[in-house]
Amino acid sequence: MSDNQAILDAAEYGTRKCPSGFSDHSFKTDSGVELAVRIWPADPPVHEPAPVVFYTHGGGWFAGNHFAPLPWMEPGFRQRGYHIVSHNYRLGPQASYEMQLQDSMDAVSWCRANLPSILGTDKVDVSQLILCGESGGTLLAGLMGHHLSPPPKAVILVYGILDPAAAWPILAPVPENSGVTPPWVGEFSDAELEEFLKDRDKSNVLTDALWADENKTTSEQVLSRCWKTDVRFTRRIRLQSELLQWRSDIAARVGSFVRSVRLGSLHAERFADEEDLATFLLSMSPSPLLETKTWYPPTAFLHGVADKAAPVAQSQAMANRLKAMNVPVVECYEPNEDHVFDHKYTVSSLRRRHHGSICAD
Repeated sequence: MSDNQAILDAAEYGTRKCPSGFSDHSFKTDSGVELAVRIWPADPPVHEPAPVVFYTHGGGWFAGNHFAPLPWMEPGFRQRGYHIVSHNYRLGPQASYEMQLQDSMDAVSWCRANLPSILGTDKVDVSQLILCGESGGTLLAGLMGHHLSPPPKAVILVYGILDPAAAWPILAPVPENSGVTPPWVGEFSDAELEEFLKDRDKSNVLTDALWADENKTTSEQVLSRCWKTDVRFTRRIRLQSELLQWRSDIAARVGSFVRSVRLGSLHAERFADEEDLATFLLSMSPSPLLETKTWYPPTAFLHGVADKAAPVAQSQAMANRLKAMNVPVVECYEPNEDHVFDHKYTVSSLRRRHHGSICAD
């Protein structure tokens, strides 16, 4: 199969393609986990120190990978003189929110220390850092806007959850599947997936995974070519993929999604009571945290109005809080669009003026 045919096949299933001209790097954090970053220098090359866009991928904190940025980031940033960095982080259920946040901040620290030697001290300005988070990565990027020192110059939050307690009934214990709903039909059983949600073995953690069920819709060869890495549909990879499908099947499995957040992302079992859990959740919620702050970086929001995975009200509420603080805000809300609608914006489409956005600043 030719590379072009592989890319066309992958595009049929919505698989993004890794832009060329990158370099891969890895480093070990204080926690002992090895993380990776993928760096795309500005193209065409810059002749003076340029800003860095630091991309944090989504995937509901259980899925996704850092092998390719959002499709519009190549023409939107890289071809306009920005460097792009994409990083990975430990995924749930072994890793909780604060572990993923620490991984993300460790990746920023590594980039600030190493990008000048990789890209050239006369080609990159690490003080001009812009965060871009997508979906689940939006929560992490939003939190980094609170915690990074020095802070980023700007934050871009793309259809994400910024106040989990307002989005879902997380602070109400959900019983395990009672057996009333139909059993899950897949490679792994309900019991296996429930048990996997409780897995805290650090040796089992993944830092990159599939986005969805690509193991059923495409091939290892196609993904390897598109992501420019070695993709193998191992049992561990398939288990991670099926956990995401299982927890998202809300219509037939009432409570499975909320249970997955409580167990897989919050590790709720470690808290003495719901009050302690609520306190921790607040510390992991970028939007409510603004109530205790007087400053936050300038922030842009991109969201589909018809988003069923992450309600647009999540972006709107944080934007309103920021505007009340006199923080510069840009809001772009796309009518009738659902989650990940922006994947259709590519080099050719962005050359044409896009109409229909509800944008304000």
